[in-house]
Amino acid sequence: MSGGRTHRPQRDSAKCMVCGGCTWQCPATVFPSLRSEEGSLRGEIYSSKEFPGEMADRPPCVMACPLGQDVPGYISAIARNDVDEAAIIVRRTNALPSVCGRVCIASCMRACTRARIDMGVDIRSLKRFAVHVAAEAQVETNVGAGSVAIIGSGPAGLAAAHRLNQLGVRSVVFDAGSTPGGSMTDTVPRFVLPREMVAKDAARLVRMGVDIRSGTRIGEDISFCDLESSYEAVLVATGARRDLAAAFRGSELKNIVGAAEYCRNERKMDGVVVVNGGGPSAVQAARLAVRLGARSVSVIHPAPLEQWPAGDHALGLAREEGVEVRPTHRIVEAQGQDGILTAVMVKAVKADNADEVGRYKLASRGAVEQLEAGLLIVAGERRSSTEDLPDLDGITRGVLGNLLIDEEYRLGRERWYAAGECATGAATVVDSMATGRLAAETIHRDLELGK
Repeated sequence: MSGGRTHRPQRDSAKCMVCGGCTWQCPATVFPSLRSEEGSLRGEIYSSKEFPGEMADRPPCVMACPLGQDVPGYISAIARNDVDEAAIIVRRTNALPSVCGRVCIASCMRACTRARIDMGVDIRSLKRFAVHVAAEAQVETNVGAGSVAIIGSGPAGLAAAHRLNQLGVRSVVFDAGSTPGGSMTDTVPRFVLPREMVAKDAARLVRMGVDIRSGTRIGEDISFCDLESSYEAVLVATGARRDLAAAFRGSELKNIVGAAEYCRNERKMDGVVVVNGGGPSAVQAARLAVRLGARSVSVIHPAPLEQWPAGDHALGLAREEGVEVRPTHRIVEAQGQDGILTAVMVKAVKADNADEVGRYKLASRGAVEQLEAGLLIVAGERRSSTEDLPDLDGITRGVLGNLLIDEEYRLGRERWYAAGECATGAATVVDSMATGRLAAETIHRDLELGK
């Protein structure tokens, strides 16, 4: 909220709604000289960081979102008290809005212009509010033409089915699990993502006309030959569910487990737990360890805290729950007795200047420190889950087992595609959803052109 002349709004902290909308299409992006204004909201925001002299084609929050969600659109609808319209806007490009309201990494919030002077808009919570409060709108069932088989009902597979439905293409989603959702239903802890939220989003897709067949294993219940002959295209979206082994010395000791395995099995441990990693899965595993009775839990990652992929919100929750967060440290060795883990050796690191793509070279410094550890959870890279896929002509794999695709998600076999972690490696829910949408658009174009 601002007052004063329309061409030079004045900032009023008591009235400001923290939306940043008043700065969009601001003349300061066209006339850099206006950034020197003192006392105005425009001047304060644009003097906080060097901006390009030309207008961007979209707001920063939209550009930062892998799904390209119309963030200003649904926030404006909420501001008008039109929550139903806000939910419609969200669902237009988001197949799993209830899920994303809880586990999205919220890159839009970090990109928010308002964050340059105080704090960004809590966009994720606004999305969560809109989808939760809005009336469940009647959806029009669209069975569409054509037919696409999707293997895997995780975020990439469901997002692809959603987009194909919008484009008028019928899809059938096959999954070996008993319920749709993939790793969202058996790996992400329930306190982070309630299972009913996944079920709610999946049920809406079914009402739209998406055919989800759980408890169906391709290669056993349906042969790959039958699949290929019965559908015009096949999209593989089986995820990456296998943890890679740790790379430091002593990684063969017992009581060292991957984060995905740990969260799936929910192993109780009343001793000291150390987690290696700084992403969402590492922080989720640490919070789960607290709930499962660990005496103490610490998370170790070499990057400075502000660069941890987990984000400030997740780290804040972990700290409130008693998790110790140790940035700028790396594990160099695991030690044990009689083949069982007893301690980890860590060393402080210092980040040098970033290179041209933002990577930091980490140099070790100081002495090695020994930390007691009864369980070490490694939250690192994961292997693609494509072990059940036969060696079909034209389908090749990378060194980590990931399916090799071209720039438009095509495999080397005609009318076969791949999206999500089985092709990209470990990724966030929203990033996997984005690849599913893009793969669906490629499939639609190819079917229209008769490729």
